[in-house]
Amino acid sequence: MINFHLNDTVIKSLTSNELNILRYIYKNPEEIADLSVHEFAVKVCYSTATVMRFCKKLGYSGFAEFKYSLRRHMGEQTKTASGGEKYSLDISRIVDSLSYNTEGTARLIQEEQLYQTFRYLDSACALYLWAPGGVTSILTDYFEKLLFSIGRQKVYKIDSPRIGEHILRDLHTEALLILISTTGDFPPTAKLARLARMNNIPVLSITPYANNTIAEFGTINFRFFTNQRENRGAEFTSRLPVFFVIQFIIHAYLLYRQDHSSLARAYPASLGNPGTLSLSFLENAHSLAFTDTEKEILKYFESHLPSCAFLGLKDLESRLYTSGATIVRFCQKLGFKGFNELKYQIRLQLENQQNPQYSANSLISHSIAIFKDNLEAIDIPSLCDIVDFLTSDRPVYIYGNELSSVAAKYLHMILTTLDYPSILLEWPRLLDGLTYEMSSDAILFVITAHGDAPRYLPAFQKTQQRGICSVLLTCEADSPLLATCTYGLYTNDQNEEYHHVDVNSRLGILTVVQILIELIVHKKMGEKAACKYRSQQ
Repeated sequence: MINFHLNDTVIKSLTSNELNILRYIYKNPEEIADLSVHEFAVKVCYSTATVMRFCKKLGYSGFAEFKYSLRRHMGEQTKTASGGEKYSLDISRIVDSLSYNTEGTARLIQEEQLYQTFRYLDSACALYLWAPGGVTSILTDYFEKLLFSIGRQKVYKIDSPRIGEHILRDLHTEALLILISTTGDFPPTAKLARLARMNNIPVLSITPYANNTIAEFGTINFRFFTNQRENRGAEFTSRLPVFFVIQFIIHAYLLYRQDHSSLARAYPASLGNPGTLSLSFLENAHSLAFTDTEKEILKYFESHLPSCAFLGLKDLESRLYTSGATIVRFCQKLGFKGFNELKYQIRLQLENQQNPQYSANSLISHSIAIFKDNLEAIDIPSLCDIVDFLTSDRPVYIYGNELSSVAAKYLHMILTTLDYPSILLEWPRLLDGLTYEMSSDAILFVITAHGDAPRYLPAFQKTQQRGICSVLLTCEADSPLLATCTYGLYTNDQNEEYHHVDVNSRLGILTVVQILIELIVHKKMGEKAACKYRSQQ
């Protein structure tokens, strides 16, 4: 995915015409690499001046530099497609598309967005997650489970618009409203965003990369790339990039907390101990002639590193109950021109500290590498067989428990949307009982990150005895269950715990589920095309 240097500020600066240009480039990158600026302007039906302004807003000197970056990227991403197999070309395109959208989404994440989010996660404020129903509510459920897994208190889910409006109108304590939307314009969600803005309640939004109503009311805006899709009015847009954003926020926050606690232990902040912090410009700060208010500002900076490096001036004003002019005068006494220069120096010196665990840019690159490694290791032939089973007339049972239930619900709901009904199971004992009762032609699809043999081995042994087709999706490559199932798939997710609670994000498992969904979509569209062709004969 080419890095378009997009962030929330850049996206908001784009006009509707420039957003149309961005969409065209996103969908047709291979058509642009050899065009002149005049030819490209004709393609998108805008003037060359509009194209040049667009390129400059994205950080390029002009169309030539933009085109050079695009060519270089496409050269790196060129892959040879092998023919002959049933799904070879289609899977290559599916995997490329998933990688393109997810990597592009990762590159949109900015360090400042993360630190703004971390401040709310560190605080005692209530977190309200809006669950509008349908597939998007599964994302809310995923976010909620991960927040509870890392020990966050006061996390509340809202699943009724009227209850949401009631809460937002009467809220008198500090809180954060979290809104997720695949369109960015869903009316009930937009209404809550507007109401939150009217009542000065901060909003964290996760919405598409283009300008949208919900992001306009957002305090912290995360963006993602995806393609809108629906089946006869029921939408099944891929949520994989959104799953990536959510798991990245949680994973980055855990690393940030490790770094922050290490920093606090190594450099305890205290006005009575000058120079205890490693930041050189603060070493002599206590010898300066500060007013009482400026001493409070200094104390705040010392006790809120590194998060204060990503605060806005207005945020700092509200936290310190002082004016921006006072903060700027404080910065000038430290030898800086203003607040932005002070923030830059804090970031620079913190980055130079030894062995930091948390670094947004390196973490993004690391997460993308893990995601791609998982894509390359997926057993494609098995997936193709599983697709045929899931789309047959045979009964399909999909099981997932605890965090794995998110992936199970996601697959179940999309299958239903695509007119392939299935049965969702979330109780281990119900799973055990049904293996005795389900028909011999049934399909059992079990998702469990831990490959928990003691819990599930009796169920798999029973299906094996009865000749029932069973599928296991896990991240335990050596799980004893793999020997008892018809198809065994495993991913590179790491089974990790935080304070004895499972924090495995299941992103690799969700990626396999999404590829299954894409193959099912392709098969369904192929069947529709075949029916249409036959009807024309």
